[in-house]
Amino acid sequence: MDFEIERLLFQQIDKPKNYLMTKIINVFHDYYRINVYTEIEEDGLIKRKISQSYLATFTNNVLNIIPENDKKPDDLKKKR
Repeated sequence: MDFEIERLLFQQIDKPKNYLMTKIINVFHDYYRINVYTEIEEDGLIKRKISQSYLATFTNNVLNIIPENDKKPDDLKKKR
């Protein structure tokens, strides 16, 4: 399933320069945290860092990236 999520992610966003790997973590139910890692050379050292991070849902083979300002599902948002 991780390969399918990664494939769908890179259909929606550009793969970053110096891409290293993608780590996909199931947060709960059908919600996933997707971290995209890159390598950079700095001060003669190769450093690995998370260059992009997304919260997304994956249901019925459809990946839906949740916008930054809408990260929590409606049932978890505070009522005002």
